[in-house]
Amino acid sequence: MPKCLIIEDEFAASSHLAALLKKVQPDMEILAFVESIKDGILWFNGHPEPDLIFSDIQIADGLSFSIFDSVRPRSPIIFTTAYDEYAIKAFKLNSIDYLLKPIDEESISFSLKKFREQQLLTGTRITELMHAVRLDKPNYRLSFLVRYQDRLLPVSTDEVMASYIDNGVVYLLLHNGKHYPVDMNLDDLQQQLDPQQFFRANRQFIVSRKSIQDMAVHFNGRLLLNLKVKTPEAIYISKERVSAFKRWFETFQ
Repeated sequence: MPKCLIIEDEFAASSHLAALLKKVQPDMEILAFVESIKDGILWFNGHPEPDLIFSDIQIADGLSFSIFDSVRPRSPIIFTTAYDEYAIKAFKLNSIDYLLKPIDEESISFSLKKFREQQLLTGTRITELMHAVRLDKPNYRLSFLVRYQDRLLPVSTDEVMASYIDNGVVYLLLHNGKHYPVDMNLDDLQQQLDPQQFFRANRQFIVSRKSIQDMAVHFNGRLLLNLKVKTPEAIYISKERVSAFKRWFETFQ
């Protein structure tokens, strides 16, 4: 149900416009009638923006442009006026139409048709942007080819419990306890792994969520991670990284 605000200082004119709106689009909800610049600014400062604004240009205490210069609403505006001299100024705002009085049913129908088309276009554009965001989502590694003797073995990222560096060589530690070297450094590997599933524990280790059996609070505020597989050495998280680790573990479930 679209919500509309009417800015008009003449009761007869605002009543006539409201009646036409209800006739042309019965589900239109009229939120309020505003008669002056002062009341208009107060209304916008105290209410959510409407879906549509119908605004006379000449109102009780000046030109309604002063309202829009002050509050800068993003709502589309249909201006109504007895004069055509303000058309250029009107279209510098969010105007989608400019109706000369007296206003009739045909002109209102045309204006509302433009409003609906604009809303449809906006909705389509939002869908396109959401699709673009999905397309831009980083692609993380799903698998590795690791060297074993004279063969290359496929390894799913789901099998990886941790990765670590030893004497300059990076290894993948799998759920079965086996470990294989990979031809990359730990920083590059970290960028290729899903950060919701893997955490850089320290300079030597990256751990997966599923690998963590429990944690022990160690001296100096550090955490000692106990994994479900045996690791070459103990994995500590420094005091400075503990908060980030807890946030990661608790957030991405």
